[in-house]
Formats: sequence, structure tokens, C-alpha cells
Amino acid sequence: MDAQKKPAPPPEAVLIREALKQARMSGRAAARRSGVSDARWRQITTGYQTVSGHHVPVSAPPETLARMAQATQVTADELRKAGRSDAADELERLAAPPPSASDASSQYADDPHISAIAALLTTLPPEAQDEVLRRINRPGLVHDQETSREQRETG
Repeated sequence: MDAQKKPAPPPEAVLIREALKQARMSGRAAARRSGVSDARWRQITTGYQTVSGHHVPVSAPPETLARMAQATQVTADELRKAGRSDAADELERLAAPPPSASDASSQYADDPHISAIAALLTTLPPEAQDEVLRRINRPGLVHDQETSREQRETG
């Protein structure tokens, strides 16, 4: 490939760039909101990256593109029309409430503390959300808390 010739951006890249303009948002702000680095955001929206002076086509993985779409308010239908049904499916999965959140029989369904924590969690980039959830699901955490509570009550 000629080092000076840049590949045309794929339809999904054009879609994201247009949505970014419509939202009057900077690429940096959208990248931060989606949890994608500025450099990777630029590569995906231009459709190429430069490697050893050559322009190499870039295509976003479905999850990354879905997070970018979410940050720029691109819909799953728009992603499908751009030929990225895989990312559209991922976007729908990201947008769907967790199963426990829709379970009205939960004793915590109306707890304002739970709602506040869930709302705060959604403001974090996906990697930070994963870290919080990893820490919460750490083996022994619930047991350690129950043991501490029992010790306080009997001590």
C-alpha cells in the first residue's frame, strides 16, 4: 500500500464522526466518556492507523464501537444500517438494564442507596465499572463483612 494513500473510513466511522458533530462534542470528551483512548478514538474514526509510515485500515471491535456509539448517541439501528450488526447487538446489551435491576420482587428494588450507587456506577468508564464490580465480587468480601458485624454485635 502506498504510504501516502489513506484508506477511506468505514461507514461506522463516518456515522460516529457525524454523530460527534451533531452532539457538538469533542473527540477527546467522547473518547473519555466511552473509555477509549484519544489515540484509539482517532484511529477508529479516521479508519486507519499509521504503522512504519504506512496507513493500515482499522476496524473497531464490536464492544469498542458500541461504547463509542453510546457516547455519541448513535442507535443500534444506525449501526446495523452501517453494516455493523455485531456492534449493534453489543450496544443493545450495554443499554439493557441488568436482570436484577428489573426484578421488582427484590427487597432492595426501592432502596435509594442502591439506586444512587447504580447511578454513580454508570458514570464511570467501562474499565472502571469492571474494576468496581471485581472488587465487590471479591471472594470473602461478604463473609468478612458478616464476620465483622457478628463480632461487633457480640463484642
